[in-house]
Amino acid sequence: MSVMTRLKRHVLKNASGMEVEILNLGARIGQIWCPINEQLVPMLVAYDKAEGFETDEFYLGATCGRVCNRIGGGTFELAGQTYSLDQNDGDNTLHGGTGNLSFQYWEMDLENATSEKVVLSAQSHDMQGGFPGLLKLQVEYCLTDENGLEIHFRANTNKATPVNLTNHAYFSLGEATAKSLEMNVQSEQFLERLGIGVPTGELLSSELVSKDLKTGVNIGELIENSSYQQIQQEQGLDHCFVLLGETSEAKASLSSKTTGIKMDVFTDQPTAQVYTGKFLCGEFVPYQGVCIECHGYVDAVNQPHFPSVILQPDDTYESYIRYQFSETASNR
Repeated sequence: MSVMTRLKRHVLKNASGMEVEILNLGARIGQIWCPINEQLVPMLVAYDKAEGFETDEFYLGATCGRVCNRIGGGTFELAGQTYSLDQNDGDNTLHGGTGNLSFQYWEMDLENATSEKVVLSAQSHDMQGGFPGLLKLQVEYCLTDENGLEIHFRANTNKATPVNLTNHAYFSLGEATAKSLEMNVQSEQFLERLGIGVPTGELLSSELVSKDLKTGVNIGELIENSSYQQIQQEQGLDHCFVLLGETSEAKASLSSKTTGIKMDVFTDQPTAQVYTGKFLCGEFVPYQGVCIECHGYVDAVNQPHFPSVILQPDDTYESYIRYQFSETASNR
């Protein structure tokens, strides 16, 4: 069956003229458009045609899981049993391994969808990718009239299993490169990691990345001038920051001086992976967008002192992300 017959889309619209395209492939955000000077301007790095998402290797706008980010060595132990996972990132498991949620066609409830909300659901079968338990998942996208895109993740399992979901949108805010964007992250610590992307288990001061991270820093200047050797060597960020503050407070922000758009990120999750898109290629270019992936601690299944991401059969996994768009004061 071709992608065009399997692919379903739904466009959310609000009274302010903002639009959001949701696709059932990977329960992903296809695009976000904000009205600027009476024109809809795309906020995300995305494919021009739907076929592009079928072969996407960058997780553009996708729901990632059942465990997002990396699991070191592609293995973990739970209740005395060792589980070997699909290894799709060298020896590691990235975003749930091969055939993960980002590559599944989710069920999109178009019958009950509105201009404000759409719900998608999927199942990850017992031992799919090596993970135990039948996992039933739901992602709900809501667009508010105040230009907030809310994502609600929910999951249930019949066996104890790790669950850690996120969205992998690459934000450009209408800029040609994310290096032009200003960014802040409300964090005082980040997870030290090896060159292969797996945490060591140690926490380091976020001031090693930038002393201005909490107040605001230009992404291009951060990449160019950071004194942290790993950022210099890798020519970009791909690091997990421990977030400060309450759920009602913005945990990170991006803004564009060119388009006058600001995006605040709200979440109930404890960390955010900031990835500046160095490896974008093909029809895209490096650094075209930046990801702020809100989720639980990376590789928590192999770091006992990190907060657990194990979901029990009697519990429900729930997490929340909101991307709040507004015009900067200079653009009003």
